[in-house]
Amino acid sequence: MTKTSKLNPITTEIIRNAFLSAAEEMCNSLFRSSYTPIIYEMKDCAVALYNENLEVLGQSTGVPLFLGNLDETVRYAINYFGGKENFRDGDIFILNDSYISGTHLNDMTVFQPIFYHDELVGFAANRAHWLDVGSKEPLAPMDSTSIFQEGIRIGPLKIVDAGVMRKDVVDTICMNSRFPRNARGDLNGMIAGCKTGEKRLRALIERFGTETIRQATYEIFEQTAVLEREVLRQIPAGVYTEEGYLDNDGVVDQPIKVRMTLTVDDQGNLDVDLTGSSPQAVGSTNTGVAQTISAIRVAYKMLILPEAPVTGGSFQGLTFKIPPKTVFSAEEPAAFSWYFSHLGLLIDLIV
Repeated sequence: MTKTSKLNPITTEIIRNAFLSAAEEMCNSLFRSSYTPIIYEMKDCAVALYNENLEVLGQSTGVPLFLGNLDETVRYAINYFGGKENFRDGDIFILNDSYISGTHLNDMTVFQPIFYHDELVGFAANRAHWLDVGSKEPLAPMDSTSIFQEGIRIGPLKIVDAGVMRKDVVDTICMNSRFPRNARGDLNGMIAGCKTGEKRLRALIERFGTETIRQATYEIFEQTAVLEREVLRQIPAGVYTEEGYLDNDGVVDQPIKVRMTLTVDDQGNLDVDLTGSSPQAVGSTNTGVAQTISAIRVAYKMLILPEAPVTGGSFQGLTFKIPPKTVFSAEEPAAFSWYFSHLGLLIDLIV
C-alpha cells in the first residue's frame, strides 16, 4: 500500500483511537503498579507510544511538561547507543540526566524498543517522579548550586537486556535512594507501562497488518498537520515580544528574566526565540533544552487545536531558537531541582 491510496476512513479512526487507548492503558498500568503516592495519587508522570521514527502514535493524560520531550530524550539515547540497529527485542533502558531530559534528577525516564517479527515497529516510553534519588537532602534540595548535590545522575543505561533484568544495575540505582523499596517498585511499574504499550501495538499490527497501520499513521499525521496550519494562518503575521520576571533563583536575590519573541508569518509558521533571557542561574532555577522545547509545545498546544490529541503531525509549523547557557539551556554543573517556575512563566507569556 502506498501513501497515495487512502484507507477506509472508519479503519483510520479505529486505529487512531486504538493508539490513544493504548497510551491511556499504559498510564493506568503505571498508576496501579507504582509504589509512591506522587505517582499513583498525584499522577506526576506521563507515557507515550511512538512509531519506529519516534513520531507520536498516542500520548496519555499526564504532566504536560513531560509529554512534549519524551521523544527528544529517547532520540538522544538512540544516538548514544549508535543507532536503532543496536537495540534488541526485550531491551529496556533508563536515564534521568538533567542535561538530556531537561528536568531534575527525580524524573526518571524508562523506554523500550518494540519489535514485531524481528522488525523494529515502535517505542514505548514513560517518565515518573521518584520520591528520592539520593540528593544532599531528603526528597530534593531547594538551595542546590550544582547537579552533584541533587542525587544519582544516570545517562542512557540498559536495565533489561533481551528480556533479562540486569540485577546489579537495578540494585545500584535503587541503593542510591533513601527509599529503595519505593524506587524498585516504581521502576517495575514503569517497566510494566512500557510492556503494556508493547502488547497493545503488537496486537494492533496482528489485527490490521503492518502496511495498514503505517498508512493509517500517515493519514492521521497528515490530518493533524493540515488542521494546525489552518489555525496558525488565522494569527496575524508579525513579531510579538514579551518578558516577565521571577523574584530570584532561590539562592541569589536577583530577578530571573524570561524574554521571548514570537514571529508569525502568513504561511502558518510560528517561531519562538528566547534570546535575552537570563543566563543560567546559580541556584536550581534551570532547565535543559529538551524540557524548554516541551514547554514551548505546551503553550503552542494551548493555542492551536487544544481539543485534538498530539500526533506525529503536530508542531510542524513550530520552530524555536534557544541560545546556550541560559536558564532554558543550562550546562554542567548547573543545578536543576527547581526547573519548572520559569517554564510556567514562559508558557504564560507565549499564551
